[in-house]
Amino acid sequence: QHSGKTSENLLWLHEQTTAHVHADLIVGLPGENLKSFAQGFDELVALNPDEIQVGILKRLKGTPIIRHTHTFDLRFSPIPPYNILSTSDISFDDMQRMQRFARYWDLIANSGRFTETLPVILSDSAFDNFMSLSDWIFEETAQTHRFSLERLFGLIFSVLTKKLQISPGKAETVLLLDFKKSGIKGRAKFMDPVSSNHTQDRQRRFSSRQQQHIQ
Repeated sequence: QHSGKTSENLLWLHEQTTAHVHADLIVGLPGENLKSFAQGFDELVALNPDEIQVGILKRLKGTPIIRHTHTFDLRFSPIPPYNILSTSDISFDDMQRMQRFARYWDLIANSGRFTETLPVILSDSAFDNFMSLSDWIFEETAQTHRFSLERLFGLIFSVLTKKLQISPGKAETVLLLDFKKSGIKGRAKFMDPVSSNHTQDRQRRFSSRQQQHIQ
């Protein structure tokens, strides 16, 4: 978590200077859990820095983090870049969720392609909303890489309307503004009925396979 003084300094930089403010948040620090990380994330989003980088704690040679290994049950991957896998406060499954959160945050928030849409996603509950988006995209795709930009627009439209309960009209309005700046040629396919019904089609196919298996 960042201290009040850090928040004060970031706010001053943002309001009183033209400096590009890049802020880092690290997942997996000793003694931090998802609740405290979420609080820090929401506070940082409210300060509106130019960029927020969500990073995963790594075991770098010679860093003092090693002294806390036993106290906080820090478990790191044995494979470079030695990412944290779990701590006494964050389970392995939740750490995997946070790794996906960080990846999707880069794709959506830090790409600069969704400047109109991002505030609607985050709304008044930044961490919870983006975690919902992250969980939903991974559940639908089982991917964190190799998304075409056009597909990403479709996924975000579905998240906004199906998961975050944003009206289709509002979702279309903000996404179209970003779509027009994206450089994608042609119409915005994410508004097609086929695209918007993607989840229902997927559920029907899954149900059909289940019935065949039962028979």
